[in-house]
Amino acid sequence: MNTEQDIQASQNASARPEAGTILKNKRESLGLTQKQIADRLKLRITVIQKIEENQFESDLVATFTRGYLRSYAKCVNVDEKVVLDALDHAGDAQHEEQEMQSFSRKTNTEKHNSRIMSLTWGIFVVIVGISSIWWWQNQEQDTLAVTSSESAVEEQLQEELLSTPSEADLSTIASEELTADFEPTVSNAEQASTATTTTSAAASDEMNVSDTNPAEANTEVPAVIEDVLVVESIAQVEPLLNELVMQFKADCWIQVKDATGATLSTGIKKAGQSLNLSGTTPYKVVLGAPEGVSMTFASEPVDLSGYTSGKVARITLP
Repeated sequence: MNTEQDIQASQNASARPEAGTILKNKRESLGLTQKQIADRLKLRITVIQKIEENQFESDLVATFTRGYLRSYAKCVNVDEKVVLDALDHAGDAQHEEQEMQSFSRKTNTEKHNSRIMSLTWGIFVVIVGISSIWWWQNQEQDTLAVTSSESAVEEQLQEELLSTPSEADLSTIASEELTADFEPTVSNAEQASTATTTTSAAASDEMNVSDTNPAEANTEVPAVIEDVLVVESIAQVEPLLNELVMQFKADCWIQVKDATGATLSTGIKKAGQSLNLSGTTPYKVVLGAPEGVSMTFASEPVDLSGYTSGKVARITLP
């Protein structure tokens, strides 16, 4: 009996149409194509083809299969219960609802984005750190440069202060200056007496020559006089070309040396004094307070505007 009932049930099941066949017949009766159904359901056309051929994937979750069949049945106006009953009796698909498994691409995308964001933040932190270190090093270098320049200025001021003579040194320099001024005077006097003696001797010689031979004297005397005049003009012009004139508006310590190393003048000069010097150029001039001195060399003014107050001026003329 049981065998006959099973055979009859299998015959009834084979006579009942399958779910895909029902949907396919309805679609063809409506005159629709598989592509039109696929476009309406937002599915691939291959999915529609497999449904109509009753080829349900064994690894596909039954919930998806039933959902596709429901959507297809609503699209062609077929009762979804008839289609699902045909699916249940076909035995080719999973009839029991299975628990949905999460294979969401969104989760993977979020993980990927999270890793990218972490990497981006790490790179940003590294860049900020490197920039901070670079800025700090530049600040340190600027500070060192300022400190070194300040120390250089302080050293220069100390050197200038050390080079400024004390009162005892000034008194010694003043006595030396008096001695130096006296010595050129004596030497100049000796030179003048020698020049006078030479001139008188030359004059006596000329007189003797004129007495012995008048004709020769008349021809030689003008030449001698011309040479004397040239020598005297040169002697008068040379001191003017080498003359150094200094006018003092305030007290100032000075030192002037010529090319031979001789000290022409040194010591403290008072306000209102003036000084005329001549010697072998070039001159080496040191002024303790250049702002209180006006100076001319060879009748040309010397510019001292570049030397500020409190700064020692060291000048070579010309």
